[in-house]
Amino acid sequence: DLSSECLAQVSVLFNAIVGRGTFASTFENDMKACLGVVAIGVAAAQGTTKDFPPGWNGLAQTPPMGWRSWNAFGAAITQPMMIAAMDALTSKVWEIEGRPNSSLFEAGYKSVGVDEGWEGCGQGINSTQHDARGLPVINDKFPDLKVLVDEGHKRGLKVGWYLNGCACGEHQEIIRNYEGDIKLLHGFGFDGVKIDGCGAQVNMTFYAELMRASGRNYTIENCHWGHCGEFKGNADGSSCPTQDWCPFNWFRTSGDINTGTLSWFQNLQTVKPFLGDPPLSRPGCWAYPDM
Repeated sequence: DLSSECLAQVSVLFNAIVGRGTFASTFENDMKACLGVVAIGVAAAQGTTKDFPPGWNGLAQTPPMGWRSWNAFGAAITQPMMIAAMDALTSKVWEIEGRPNSSLFEAGYKSVGVDEGWEGCGQGINSTQHDARGLPVINDKFPDLKVLVDEGHKRGLKVGWYLNGCACGEHQEIIRNYEGDIKLLHGFGFDGVKIDGCGAQVNMTFYAELMRASGRNYTIENCHWGHCGEFKGNADGSSCPTQDWCPFNWFRTSGDINTGTLSWFQNLQTVKPFLGDPPLSRPGCWAYPDM
């Protein structure tokens, strides 16, 4: 029973970290939230095709390891800041497992992702983020995304982008916007993309079709907050795969992490429904909580 297991795990954690009687009311509330989270399970109505089974693009055969800008900087990012992050990943200035002069890159962190903050909100057609051709508009904090991607590649890094974000929050689903997103993803030379759930472009199958048609494979992160079944009225917008539908390479199973004592632990429990026999989290199609 997932709820009993959650109770046992949280009790062990609580006793080990804060001791009995300390923060009792906070712990009780966190524990109740945890029990609520793990009872959700996996919905049935998601995905409308078998053309994109788990692992369809051959990428992400192991869980992804890298750095993305959001948790550190939110939307306050610039092109120079992203290049500095690339240097931080590849500089041999760390001691790792007793080995001095090591890099995070050597430890396996081989990708860097641009998150929210590059978009030219309101600078597109009808005060949107896309122009009349469907191309996303880029703000002046990022003067040349192609140069940014090239800087990452010079260091041996994979570079990821971010689409359908929350800063601009477009509310109308438009085919040419999907097409424009992937046209620039391809043109700039990105290696992967995180697709958030705030905007109107949530059809993960259509995004995958466009990526496949581009002639290049990309790692695809589905950040639709763990919403199984239809998302915004679209079965192909589900955050959750099936045994024969996973047009993305990793999928978020939880809402946002917060500053609550056990927020990270509650989010971690949301992965459990995808670890069955056979598991829905597997090579090429990994479950992950917001941590």
